[in-house]
Parts: sequence; structure tokens; C-alpha cells
Amino acid sequence: MIGRVFRIFREKGGILKALDLWDWYENLDPKKQKVVKYYFSLKSIKNLRFPYKAKHFDSGHIEQTPYTKRTFLGSIAQMALLEGDIKSAEWLYLEALKMEGTPIEAHMILNDLLLLAQKEKDFEKMETYARWDVELFEDYKETLKDKNGGSLPHINSFDVLLYLLERKGRYEEALKLISFMEKESVPYYQEAKERIVQKALSS
Repeated sequence: MIGRVFRIFREKGGILKALDLWDWYENLDPKKQKVVKYYFSLKSIKNLRFPYKAKHFDSGHIEQTPYTKRTFLGSIAQMALLEGDIKSAEWLYLEALKMEGTPIEAHMILNDLLLLAQKEKDFEKMETYARWDVELFEDYKETLKDKNGGSLPHINSFDVLLYLLERKGRYEEALKLISFMEKESVPYYQEAKERIVQKALSS
């Protein structure tokens, strides 16, 4: 009873207050609350560039933070991923995508989710995350160009989706994707195009 009263009347501070995440956090299952707090604390110990200590999770006054809700949860997801906790990492990344944020933030998170799915060799999730990111491309492409000195880098989601379409024998769809990549100056591997063209001609 005393513990419950304490939880109700305790000061709600820390990074949760700074990012207005208290309602989100308190609506989580207690096990998931522990996951979030655990990986925050672990990040505060292992990442020397992380600007907070474990106590800053839910206490103390934080005036400014370089994080948004989306990037904060994404950073905690990264910690879970580094620790090999795939399930928690995926959940936290997906929670991050539910938060308000920019298209480039969504792209970075989807890229991590795609890498996670590749690591697990989960082809269904690979296609889901790759398509999601490709659909967002128009919204983040200019920001990505700016970050990359004016041109687009190889984008994992395009490469993976192209691979999956080839793997499924959907050559016409793969060639349409290559045509779009050429139009938008998204780099791709020439040998992949040549291989898919040959397969399309012989199918």
C-alpha cells in the first residue's frame, strides 16, 4: 500500500518528463517497463557518449535533450539489439515508429529493423520493412542527399527488396524497381540488373 501511494505521488521527472513519455511508460505492462528502464540504465553505463546517468530515467530536472521521442526509443532499442535481445529491440523500434518524428528518423529506424530481420533470416519481415522504407523514400530522400554530400548512398531497403523480388521470381516487378532507382539516382549493383534481365527473358 505504501509503495503504491509513493508511485502515485512521486515526482515525475527525468528524461520521461523531458520527452513527455510518462503516460506512454505508465501504460506499459510492468515487464515492458522493466525492459525500457534496464536498457536505459545499461546504455548509461556502456555508452560514454550517452549524456545521462541511470537516475535520469525518471527523476531530476532535464531542461533540454538532443533526443526526440522517436530517437530516444530508437537509441534504447539499439542497446537491446547490441545485447542480443532481438525481441525487445524490435518492440522498441516499432514503438519508436508510433511516435511523432521526421521521415529521416523513420528511415533510420526501418533500416535497423531491416538489419534485424536480415540477422534473423526472416524473409517476411525483411520484405515488410523494406517496402515500408521504400514507400517513405519520397519523404526522406532530400534529407538523405544532404547528409550524403548531395547524392544518395546505397539504400539497404532497395537492395533487399530487389533481392527478394528476384528470389521470388517476380522479375517484372524487380525491373520496375530498378527503373525507379535509375530515375531517382538510387545506386544499385549493375550485375543484379543484368542477371534479372536474363532471367526475365528466359522465363
